[in-house]
Amino acid sequence: MKKSPRDTSIGAQMAIASQLMKRKHHQALTQAGYKITVEQLAVLEILHIHGDMNMSTLSKILWKQNANITRIVDKLENRKLVIRKAIKGDRRAYLVALTDDGKVLLEAVTPIVISTYKDMVSPITPEEEEITLRTIKKIIDHLSKK
Repeated sequence: MKKSPRDTSIGAQMAIASQLMKRKHHQALTQAGYKITVEQLAVLEILHIHGDMNMSTLSKILWKQNANITRIVDKLENRKLVIRKAIKGDRRAYLVALTDDGKVLLEAVTPIVISTYKDMVSPITPEEEEITLRTIKKIIDHLSKK
């Protein structure tokens, strides 16, 4: 098979790895009986760690466009995993908050996610994992300044 420029592009290889990782997480969660996406889980995790927050902040933390965050939060709200709380003095603004059901789900799936992450990096040494993580963080820092 002929080589593509994508074969030697870090960006392309990271995108492929990201897609494969999402797929692996989805399969693991589905096999365990959970119907939730990696993006939805990320929202629950951020709210669990940082507490209630507005959609703009959530969007920035997760590197997602506001429209995507709105769609994700809508789905989570329909499942009663998050709620929107009105902000006093601003009828248009809301804080997104994790519900008890959201906390229960997050606690249930966290071991699955951790196990899947460990499996994904199992072919590399701890040193390679550390170097890779450091390198990816450098790329993220560089790109987030633009």
